[in-house]
Amino acid sequence: MIRISIIAMCVCIPALSQTRAPVDTTVCSIAAHPSKFHNKNVRIRATALSGMETSILVDSKDGEWNRACGRINLDLHSAGSDESTSKFLRLFREQISPPECNRDKEIMQGMAHILDPSAPIPAPCFNFICVHCPRYNIVATFTGRLRYSEMEQGHARFGHMGMFNLQLDVATVSNLDVTDTQAPSKR
Repeated sequence: MIRISIIAMCVCIPALSQTRAPVDTTVCSIAAHPSKFHNKNVRIRATALSGMETSILVDSKDGEWNRACGRINLDLHSAGSDESTSKFLRLFREQISPPECNRDKEIMQGMAHILDPSAPIPAPCFNFICVHCPRYNIVATFTGRLRYSEMEQGHARFGHMGMFNLQLDVATVSNLDVTDTQAPSKR
């Protein structure tokens, strides 16, 4: 009977520790004491940035990245499918989608200019990703398991080319505050 109790405790205690309520924290607090948060379920209010090779969380003040606090790599593979998380993922993916180009229209405008030099010169369309000009400014509350690479034996760092020592395995995203940076200004 004692053996069964010990086995039950060994199985149940780790399972219970992983289902505890998330620790409310900030990017700056995690950067200051990363080992304190390793393998903890955390909830962070932060700005999400995406680029061609990265998806990160940063602390921002007045829309500017607070570089003193560092950054946390986002792993979105285990993200939930609730409405708020799905909306975040959709908007976040749009950040790195290159603009659509209409090559036929561009060629026709070029031909028109060749035949009639008074016709407007076509502006070429380039399919590129502007890392420094995101479509949306997304501030949200991210919940998930935080991992610190220096606490994981045999594990290098996270993200593209191991650029990050911290990673949030995102479970949910809530309280989205989204600003469309390309919205027409009201005058």
